[in-house]
Amino acid sequence: MLTECEKELANLQHRIAVLEHQISDNKNLEEKLHWLATFPEQNPNMVIETNMHGDVTYVNPEAKLRYPDLIQLSSNHPVLKGLKPIIASFAKSSQDYKEREIDMGVAVLEQKICYTQHGNTFRIRIYAHDITARKRAEEAIQKLAKQIVITQEEERQRISRELHDEAGQALTALKIGLELILDEVSPKAQKLRQNLDEAIALTDATRDRIRLLARDLRPPALDTVGLNLTLEDFCKNFARRTHLTITYEGVWLPKLADGKNICLYRFLQEALTNVAKHAKASQVKVILWCDKAAVHLSIQDNGIGFNKNIYMSGNQAAGLGLLGMQERVELQGGHLEIQSTIRQGTQVVAHLPLE
Repeated sequence: MLTECEKELANLQHRIAVLEHQISDNKNLEEKLHWLATFPEQNPNMVIETNMHGDVTYVNPEAKLRYPDLIQLSSNHPVLKGLKPIIASFAKSSQDYKEREIDMGVAVLEQKICYTQHGNTFRIRIYAHDITARKRAEEAIQKLAKQIVITQEEERQRISRELHDEAGQALTALKIGLELILDEVSPKAQKLRQNLDEAIALTDATRDRIRLLARDLRPPALDTVGLNLTLEDFCKNFARRTHLTITYEGVWLPKLADGKNICLYRFLQEALTNVAKHAKASQVKVILWCDKAAVHLSIQDNGIGFNKNIYMSGNQAAGLGLLGMQERVELQGGHLEIQSTIRQGTQVVAHLPLE
């Protein structure tokens, strides 16, 4: 009797094991079907999966349609360029995703690379979105903006030259003519002599203002003595006009492209103008330095400071100036750094790559 019961119990245990195995298989099948039938398979963007060595293990229909050789080339495919160092960084840190853009020449892809675990298996899932049209449009806009800046600077240079050569020379000739007339006027004609003296003084003042305007439009010193001495001279003249105490520290620079020279000169112009108008500062420190990768220009004041978020929104006049500075620097491939604390002053730094 006991033997029959043992046999029946063993039979039931076997049937239970078989059923559990079937349930487990069905569950795994359901999970796999759910995974295949939902997000990756129906995603309109590309979905690619690799193992921890970077070898492709799955591509969704969109990825297969766009790049049929993905599985064949696997980790050597341009879409996966630079993936292995990213996988290694996942293993060494708590980071579980990374976003990047990859330019393949004919296409630009925006990728989100995720570090995922399915059961005991770790894998990499890549979501790729084609942003070629957007990037090309951005590049076209940036190219157009650069061309506008170049055209503006060329026009400034032309006007500066005409003011200096034509208006400046005409005023010099006028002054000489007035002085010759003054020499011929009798000493007894005091009123006439006084009027001529005033006309000569006004001619001198007008000529100086025109020279200053011409220099601000396009400083000829940039083409003769270079950026460092031009910035130093501008600081001295600006300090004399505004009664600010400006200290300048600069270094000799390798020859920069004309666009970068003008960019840093305009940056200094705008920054010091903002200080004079808004900062209520008494001292300003200007530093120009260079390293192997970039040239840097810093303007720091001891003024009242400001809320950077409010001003960078462009809602205030100084904010428009800051946005203009930022756009000009970014057009040259650089970036603008701003640090400001209420009642403790402001520092703006332009960083431009040498190449």
